[in-house]
Amino acid sequence: MVTENKRKEILSFRIADSEDLPSWRGFLADLKARGLLGQKIRLIISGGNPALLKAISEIYPFRKVQRCIAHRMRNVATKLKKHNQKPATGEARLIFSAPNKKEALRRFKAWRKKWIVEEERAVRCLEKGLYNCLHFYDFPEEMWKKIRTTNILERAFREVRRRTNPMGLFPNADSANRIFYGITDYMNENRRGSHLKEISAEYLT
Repeated sequence: MVTENKRKEILSFRIADSEDLPSWRGFLADLKARGLLGQKIRLIISGGNPALLKAISEIYPFRKVQRCIAHRMRNVATKLKKHNQKPATGEARLIFSAPNKKEALRRFKAWRKKWIVEEERAVRCLEKGLYNCLHFYDFPEEMWKKIRTTNILERAFREVRRRTNPMGLFPNADSANRIFYGITDYMNENRRGSHLKEISAEYLT
């Protein structure tokens, strides 16, 4: 979560067997039960997992969902012929560096006109999700880089993996939950500028 004063905070985590609809629905329902009712949610950023998007529509309906442009561009790239990947994706990225939404749409139309015949599948892919990729333009410009991708979350994932990979297997789910809590609490305290505590093996017991 990014608060109104631009502070980043991890609100929750959950161990799940898969990223299916029941798992995401349960995760979001728990957040709502704990007080994240949704009235003040201005934007939800998602990589595009269908089950997550469905759960969001159920638990937090009518909220804007910004699709991660990095994920979208990867989807587009997989539909391009190999020799067109570099030029077509390079030009497509210019859409999201436009100074405003109107210019972004103009750039998309120009890109679409150029590539629609030779790369129809890629064009249709970007066109289908374009509206939800441009919600970041509705916010102050200084926030754009932070809210148009899921990079903040990806960095948190990397930090969790960096600390847990050397530990190998956890003896049980409780021990995993304790270490995950310790790591996320550490990151939250770091963002608050508070004194940092070391994450040690005590969380595994």
